[in-house]
Amino acid sequence: MADLFTVAPGRKALVTGGASGIGLGAARALLATGARVAIADLPAALDRMGQTERDALVPVPMDVTDDASVGAGVAAAAATLGGLDTLVNSAGVFQFRAIEGISTPEWDRIIDINLKGTFLAMREAMPHLKASKRGRVVNISSDAGKRGFALLGAYCASKFGVIGLTQAVGAEVAPDGVRVNAVCPGSVSETKMGQVVIEQKIALGFGGSPEEVVRRGAESFPLRRLGTVEDVVSAVMFLISENSNWITGESINIDGGSLAG
Repeated sequence: MADLFTVAPGRKALVTGGASGIGLGAARALLATGARVAIADLPAALDRMGQTERDALVPVPMDVTDDASVGAGVAAAAATLGGLDTLVNSAGVFQFRAIEGISTPEWDRIIDINLKGTFLAMREAMPHLKASKRGRVVNISSDAGKRGFALLGAYCASKFGVIGLTQAVGAEVAPDGVRVNAVCPGSVSETKMGQVVIEQKIALGFGGSPEEVVRRGAESFPLRRLGTVEDVVSAVMFLISENSNWITGESINIDGGSLAG
């Protein structure tokens, strides 16, 4: 997948939420280009990774909701890699909940991880990205960052916020040679978050089994299938590559046509 694009040699990348799912897929794709890659995640998530990948990547314990943890993690990644020129913000959580049923702690958790975590990582990484003169940021938003979905008030608020933050920061740091973009995936069932979505849909009566939920979900997309990690990572790598040099502040739909109709 990385071979499709011209990625500048020797990139030094930090991927949040990098121990699984889209984050790990992006880390693997960056490694394939010869980049040095640090992955930030909670210690338990890093511990679940295989030793081979732990050896190939630089694991960085990080709680993206905590200022001190993000600051220390970014500093450690930059010190180990000899700088940073690439940031992929992939840490995220998901929760179906009716507006009258969501608790304040649940709301805060979703906003803190999905939106505040993206802000904190960009804030701490930005001096390094600017100093590199070739900075790239790709934030993982969602189709729910462009359209409201029932029972997803907190999640939509967080992902709409990521798109607004991407546009604002993209305009702000463009004179420093830093490009900031986002991708907006639809349903991706093979990730840990995707499995959570399936479990919650079964609980809500959307289907009686994972297979039925996946089938019904696939039928709801114009392209008649759910997304894959590779679908999303291909777009992430395009935005990191030299092929997208005149793109910043953009949010690209990776959604099987759902927002088109």
